Amino acid sequence: MFRKLMMIGMLAVFLSTTTYAFSEDVFVTQRGSKYHKAECLSVKDRDVTKMEKKEAIKEGYGPCKRCFEEDVVVNQEKKDQEQVKK
Repeated sequence: MFRKLMMIGMLAVFLSTTTYAFSEDVFVTQRGSKYHKAECLSVKDRDVTKMEKKEAIKEGYGPCKRCFEEDVVVNQEKKDQEQVKK
């Protein structure tokens, strides 16, 4: 019984840490349409809102090409694939 409780406890800790590790905070400006990392020059010394990356995407923000170059490439590939389907 003790082993089962230990395993359940370890599983709960693992799941909570992996969820935390994959949630990434990004920063958006009031009038901007892109999400940024905290160190980005586009948001330095500006009034920004902090949110999770997946929430920013859900709200229609796109990736900053300086901060998230990999996301820009992925988005472009998706757009290219959609155009090929049409």
